[in-house]
Amino acid sequence: MEGGIYTREKCSVCGKTLRHDGGKHGCFCPDHSKIGARTFIVKFPPNLYQTFTQYEKASQSLNYLRHEKGTRKQRFNPDDYKSIKPNSFAALKDKYLARKTDKASYRVICQIINRANETLGYINVREITGADIEDYLVGIAGISEKTRFNHMTQLRNFWKWCLKRGNIITLAEMPSFPDIDYTLGYRKITDWETQEKVLNKLKEITSHNPKIWFGIDMLATYTSLRPDDLRRLREESLDTNGWLTIYNPTKKKNKFKTIRLHPDHVALWRQYQEKYPAVPTMPFFRHAPGIKNCKPDKLFNRKYLYAWWNNAAEEIGLKGVPLYPGTKHTTATETAKLLGADKAKVASGLTNKAFDRYCQVEGDGSYEVITAIRTKKKAEVIQLFRSAKGIE
Repeated sequence: MEGGIYTREKCSVCGKTLRHDGGKHGCFCPDHSKIGARTFIVKFPPNLYQTFTQYEKASQSLNYLRHEKGTRKQRFNPDDYKSIKPNSFAALKDKYLARKTDKASYRVICQIINRANETLGYINVREITGADIEDYLVGIAGISEKTRFNHMTQLRNFWKWCLKRGNIITLAEMPSFPDIDYTLGYRKITDWETQEKVLNKLKEITSHNPKIWFGIDMLATYTSLRPDDLRRLREESLDTNGWLTIYNPTKKKNKFKTIRLHPDHVALWRQYQEKYPAVPTMPFFRHAPGIKNCKPDKLFNRKYLYAWWNNAAEEIGLKGVPLYPGTKHTTATETAKLLGADKAKVASGLTNKAFDRYCQVEGDGSYEVITAIRTKKKAEVIQLFRSAKGIE
């Protein structure tokens, strides 16, 4: 039978190595039978070693390994049983995350995987079942079903990566993942008239740094822009022809996108460059000097424009419409009303599914059908004339 129990201890009388004696349940000197070992080593081929201070536990482990080897055969992996647990969730997660550093969503992936590690930890991924994963996901309190779905997706991607490595799990050991249904709600938006009132109020209350109003006005104009895109802009981002280049835009790491600014915005960009001079690599949307609790030239934080929009909206009485719906989604919807859904969709940079959710206006096609129906139904009626012989 494969494997055995050994010890490094020697006889205190003759110096001989103590040997395993299954009948006596321990390791003893062949010449001095009363001298036994206090520590035991389970050796199992090809390179598995386990140390115990109790013979019963060493014997149980050896029997378990023999059973696993007999059951799993070619799929038996000694690494699964090492004390450092190299195939546990905790040991593998860092390797997995190291392969995700080029993803724009890397920060979110880290949060999800590290949170799961608090529960799954040093359990071998082969032993984590679909039921375990479902219980973990259901047990996350205070999140929406969409967020729960995102957690499930990242865990599924992790197990797919384990499967591709070839020496961790097999396809038969791939756990099942729960179905999580969710429905994305429609954002509350406003209209251009109200949006303009907010922008005017913003301009009034941010005179200490007009770039606050300028950034939000850009979001309300160029619907392919995202709030975090503005934080990636540098003084040098606008070229001489009025094209704005954004490197590593939101959700598109190692890529770039370009937007042609309206002449009004080009002029303002140049004006602010003269008013707040800086080196070309300096962030464009940064704090101006002389602002309390704001370090000069420091990049706006992620919630800065969001907070200022809320302040201005509250002052004009607009409630429940935060920055993103109040700018991008409102403009997308109003543009669709003015120029048609197709043109609005191109300008938004959104996928069909996302646009259908964000642009809250009926598509042009249905209007064209209705127009055709009404035209047909209201077609000119042919006048019939009565003669002496009847109708002609």
